[in-house]
Amino acid sequence: MNKEKMELLYKKIGQQVNLIIPESWDKVLLYSEVTEWSNRTYFYYYPYKKEEPIYSLDIEDMNNVNEDEVNRQLHQLYEYLRELWMEFKNQKQEQWTNLTFELISNGKFNIEYSYKNLENEDSYEQQVIWEYEKLGIIPNDNRQRDFKIIEEYNKSINNNTE
Repeated sequence: MNKEKMELLYKKIGQQVNLIIPESWDKVLLYSEVTEWSNRTYFYYYPYKKEEPIYSLDIEDMNNVNEDEVNRQLHQLYEYLRELWMEFKNQKQEQWTNLTFELISNGKFNIEYSYKNLENEDSYEQQVIWEYEKLGIIPNDNRQRDFKIIEEYNKSINNNTE
């Protein structure tokens, strides 16, 4: 695998995320799912010295943020992730179905690739579970559907470990 090309793509992704976030931050957790026909990407970031993460799609609603510019920058991020996915194909590597990209403000990062077939998976449920696993977000009682998703997920985990 062409390491230089991959490192350049990782750098572009990290820089693009930094361009999108309108304030100082400590950590970003990004999820991306890419197929031949679609791309689904979102991320959460932790503002500098804060405990509560901010969802990427909430950035456009912040004060002094240009919604069109944020959307343009998000689109560029999607393109870089698609380019990363295509690079696996170009180098005859197994193409991942989704990834989690963790970026720390000092430039360090970690990527977890997954190859699980997601065709028959509910994307909303996938997101609720990812948020629970990676961010520790536990739905409150007002989000009963999300709470049930996590409940079922925990049951399936417990059944698989017994």
